[in-house]
Amino acid sequence: MARHPHHKFCNSGKMILTDEALKRGLSPLSINVAMADPLSPRPYDDPAQQAAGLLIRLGIAVLAIGVPSGSLMSRRLIFTVMPVGAALIVLGVLLDPKRAHMERLRTAIVSPLCLMTFFLMAWGLLSLLWTPFTAIAAERYFKTGGTVLFAMLTAAALPSHSKTSNLYLLPIGLGVGALTTLIIAILAPPLVVQDIETSTLDRVCLTMGMLLWPALAALAVRDRWMSTGLLAVAVAVAIIAVWMPAALGALAAGAIVFSLSNSSQMKIGRVFGLAFAVLILLAPALPLALAPLMRSSTSSFAVAMQTAEVLFTTEGLRLIAGHGYDTVARGFMMGYLPSTMPRSVIFEVWYELGLIGAASLAALIYLAFSSATRLPKPLTGFMQGALVCGCTIGLSGLVTAQIWWITILSVVGILFALVAKGQYRTERPSAKSISANALKPQI
Repeated sequence: MARHPHHKFCNSGKMILTDEALKRGLSPLSINVAMADPLSPRPYDDPAQQAAGLLIRLGIAVLAIGVPSGSLMSRRLIFTVMPVGAALIVLGVLLDPKRAHMERLRTAIVSPLCLMTFFLMAWGLLSLLWTPFTAIAAERYFKTGGTVLFAMLTAAALPSHSKTSNLYLLPIGLGVGALTTLIIAILAPPLVVQDIETSTLDRVCLTMGMLLWPALAALAVRDRWMSTGLLAVAVAVAIIAVWMPAALGALAAGAIVFSLSNSSQMKIGRVFGLAFAVLILLAPALPLALAPLMRSSTSSFAVAMQTAEVLFTTEGLRLIAGHGYDTVARGFMMGYLPSTMPRSVIFEVWYELGLIGAASLAALIYLAFSSATRLPKPLTGFMQGALVCGCTIGLSGLVTAQIWWITILSVVGILFALVAKGQYRTERPSAKSISANALKPQI
């Protein structure tokens, strides 16, 4: 009986479909070699694809391990680590012969979250026309905007499936950073300075507080719940050793939201997204309502509310467009603004970008929470916890639009995109051997 012309059998009795192999661009010689030696390298391995995977893994390692550990050595090292890691990932994606990254990038660009981000950045760029510190503000704007755009490009271009070995780099890097921070805080307590502008350890605590969420998500999607709890405890203990209450409070707020999201992730995400959006939109009303009640108080909060009341009541129509990008930071440095003004992101965005900028930021935060609710359940709780943690830190006034903080948020966004694309492929399908007798053509 004649065999089918497109079927060939090797010595072990297994069938190889040469049609499929030829469609993949393999030569008949490589097919015959693979049939003759089952232990030879897989004929479908592509050197370009292997090189792309190696570069992507190196980039992820630089971000996951270099950011938490490198922040301990220098407060400015992150400005080198982040672009190097992101560049390696993008280069690896460009080398991938599958060329599916353009479609992923196109889909990400037209998403509502990205479009709102572009609008807020465009409004900040336009505000450079009326900011009193045009040259300095322009330099800072392009550094910040370039960081955000590069992070968005990297997150969108990540491969559609993340390998397990890449996911495990996140908790490994954070665990090493937490252990090193704990050792430094115990052995050298005089180095702990409670000033976010000069203390390296304080910045490391905020960095670990944000990186904790994608690292926990990477373990959770692999059902490593015991390791998840141990990593969370390690980071919390390191922050307690440094003793930074603001970071601990932000972590606690994120943990509460995470626990609540397990029961109703859609409702919790929308409630907290709407709450933060309303808080931003009504920020000028807070000092107008609270300042009259605190006339006799001399606390720092009361003085800040009274200062904000004077600023907002004398602005008039200027509240619509604001004073321009980077006005608050430069205003404090040059004595242009009173030092008692509230140092919270919601007040600064109102003063710099006005109603249009504040409404854009409120919409951006709401869209971020809404996007988190559409993620698979093991991941959405960690994403919502990270959003609440980041918003809480921003409201505290420790950091606002500082470039290092924007860089940290960008790294967190890239790592969350990596975990989201590693959500599936949690189990390999079992391969069944088909004997040659079962494939004999029936007469």
